[in-house]
Amino acid sequence: MSDPYEPPRPRDDALESELESLHQQEEEGHATPKEQRRAEQLERRLRVDEHGEEVRDRREQDREQDREDSEERHRQRHH
Repeated sequence: MSDPYEPPRPRDDALESELESLHQQEEEGHATPKEQRRAEQLERRLRVDEHGEEVRDRREQDREQDREDSEERHRQRHH
């Protein structure tokens, strides 16, 4: 999940806006099979983007923890 304090990415906003429009058409009974497939595609893309962001965040946290651990080991050796 993205950080609520981090500004949303413009691409995600555009995808979500298009997806919302497609859902509205579907609710009103106006969605064509092509539009329904497009909505499914957008939902998958947004989930993949969200998962990718979570993975990047986790890797960044791991790198930070590794850096802190390394600094702590270095301090212990030299004291």
